Amino acid sequence: GLFVGAQRESSMMEGPARTMVQGAALCLASLTLALAGTTIPIAGVFFALLTPLPLVLLSVRHGRATALLGMLAVGAALAVLLGRGYVWIFYLEFGLPALVLAEAIRREWAPETSVAAGSLAIIGGSLLGLFILSRGGGGVTAYLLGQLDLALQEAMALYSKIGFAPEEPGALFAAAQQLQKFLLATSPGLFIAVALLITSANYFLARTGLARISTNPGSDPGFAWKMPDALVWVFIASAALFLSGLPIVKQIGLNGLVVMMTLYFLQGLAIAAFWIRRLKLPAFVRILGVVLLLLQPFLLLLLTGVGLFDIWFAFRRQTLPRPPGA
Repeated sequence: GLFVGAQRESSMMEGPARTMVQGAALCLASLTLALAGTTIPIAGVFFALLTPLPLVLLSVRHGRATALLGMLAVGAALAVLLGRGYVWIFYLEFGLPALVLAEAIRREWAPETSVAAGSLAIIGGSLLGLFILSRGGGGVTAYLLGQLDLALQEAMALYSKIGFAPEEPGALFAAAQQLQKFLLATSPGLFIAVALLITSANYFLARTGLARISTNPGSDPGFAWKMPDALVWVFIASAALFLSGLPIVKQIGLNGLVVMMTLYFLQGLAIAAFWIRRLKLPAFVRILGVVLLLLQPFLLLLLTGVGLFDIWFAFRRQTLPRPPGA
């Protein structure tokens, strides 16, 4: 009896110790991803977009209070390493969406509802962050224009160091100005599209990670996504507005198309993932598919088209069983 009691006490002490180690590791992972965005050129931005992922796993596995403490600890570390200005950006753009996604997973909401809730958290947090950053600088629009101008100046300085001929940077500068106008005109749609993609990546990676460590062998949720058929009319209306030719109306239609194409891209991606699982293709095919998606924009449009025409052709007739709440 004494041995059993000692063993029970040891296991009780091992539980909190393991929780502390796992929590510290997840907080360190979130901090590392956040720092990657400020230290690693280009690729670091993509790593930084996954900053909420460890916090989502922390909240689902170890509870809301632990996740909140972990988020505060990561923010404090960022304040020491990068300055206090980064702390609120981290809390608003990464911490808040992580808590929302964790709650969605805990409550077993459908993927579409979960991604919508997480995207709204990112959009709201980012807008508030932009407001904080743009105080005293003429407003959000002026701040965005300033950031675009700064990026353009850095690009021009880089081309001058490389040794381009004087006329080449001039043509490049004119093209960059046109790109700047386009980005500013489509900034609302691009903003929502990026929020949807970031949320989807963190949400589905979190669900996959939780399924891998689950004791239930059939708990792998896969990539499930189904758009309501009625939303096709939003796509059609956006296309009609874009083709109207009227300046403001055309801009509204273009932003609508950016958002709707993002949603249908996610649906096309879900269809591709469905058939990869159905055909039991090896892992290297999945990796090759991701690489091709990054290198070939045509494939992005192809998947978007597949997602759109799924309304009429139902490419997933032989459906896989969806998990509870999916």
